[in-house]
Amino acid sequence: MNTVAFDLLVIGGGPAGSSAAATARQQGLRTLVVEKSAFPRFRIGESLLPAGNRILQATGAWPKVQAAGFMPKYGAEFHRSDGSGVKKVVFANGLRPGLESTFQVERARFDTVLLDHARELGAEVRLETMVKAVAPVAGGHRVTLAGPTGESTLTVPWVIDATGRETGLMSDQKRALDPPVLAKRMAIFSHFEGVLRAPGREAGNILIVRLDDGWVWLIPIDERRTSVGLVTTVEAFRAERQEPAAFFDRAVASSPKLRELLARATPTMAFHVTSDYSYFRRDLAQERLVLAGDAAGFFDPIFSSGVYLATSSGKLAADLVARAHAAGRGLSPAEQRGYTRAVKRHAGVFQKLIAAFYDEDAFDVFMCNVIPWDLSRGITSIVAGQAPTNWSLWWRYTLFLTVCRLQRYWPVVKRPEAAEAPLGTPAPG
Repeated sequence: MNTVAFDLLVIGGGPAGSSAAATARQQGLRTLVVEKSAFPRFRIGESLLPAGNRILQATGAWPKVQAAGFMPKYGAEFHRSDGSGVKKVVFANGLRPGLESTFQVERARFDTVLLDHARELGAEVRLETMVKAVAPVAGGHRVTLAGPTGESTLTVPWVIDATGRETGLMSDQKRALDPPVLAKRMAIFSHFEGVLRAPGREAGNILIVRLDDGWVWLIPIDERRTSVGLVTTVEAFRAERQEPAAFFDRAVASSPKLRELLARATPTMAFHVTSDYSYFRRDLAQERLVLAGDAAGFFDPIFSSGVYLATSSGKLAADLVARAHAAGRGLSPAEQRGYTRAVKRHAGVFQKLIAAFYDEDAFDVFMCNVIPWDLSRGITSIVAGQAPTNWSLWWRYTLFLTVCRLQRYWPVVKRPEAAEAPLGTPAPG
């Protein structure tokens, strides 16, 4: 048996784990990060949100992200499949200052930047190391690791599980799920060259093209390459009985807007497939074990919330652990419930927007370039990742959702046609 003096074990070296480890080290916890993969490694989820910048600033990683040469992102565009309507979201037009821009990132490099930062702060990082078992013991957990040099066992007071959507390390805590609120979806994706881009600052925008039973993302990750992915329901994919590449090509062919954007595009790698979107664990914290990032839950990538929620929950988990550790105790039931509520409350903001995106009537409201009652600027801030924590943002967000519901019975807004004014433009008068 190998006994190493660590206060915290972080399982997973992605954005949630790296942010948790960096935060823990800032507060003096002896921290071990174990990651089953070698770095750098490929991941999707390349589009950041401006609200996530403050998390990276708090962990100290932001200057390194700024220096990495990633593609600047100043907004987002939402398109109808037939090209009849476009919604341009310009982050600078929101209600909250400091949300003007962020980056599109190649995840292999971005995740490495964050993990290296945690290592530079003093976290020990072991790559190509799997956690085979986590067993509660008095005052912590006994953990069995398997790495390049064989198996080892250590006992730690605290564990943060940041293993993502993978189910290799399951437990009763992770098996207990909230009732599903969204349909099960999957993604078929690759990187492409030759995708049509707008000139100037808009070249870095993420583009979303809505289809009848899903949508397609187009994320510019450098001067040549664009991440392109189709999100659809598992049922729709199975019903067609096609290979992923053929299913993807069929979706592109069905959309005039996608045919325009991808007319000269060629994939630079084989198509990947991932599924299991839309789930949340019931309890995200126990006395000495906390779930962060996708290990806690994930709804849908439509509003690019994945990395942001991962980094924010990773930092929140580490802050919670550090306070309890300093007091020489485990997490109280109230603290466990509070963490679960906080993570789910913020994720729930995006979940309601996601539900609106998939609803035909609500989508008409969202696509309106100047939503009545000066709601547009608030929705711009929400799309940038800002939680509705103050009155000016909360009432706009709440009224927007109300208008979306009313649209089913009374046309508050007309179906938008092709438009030029960006979301966030103040209403006339």
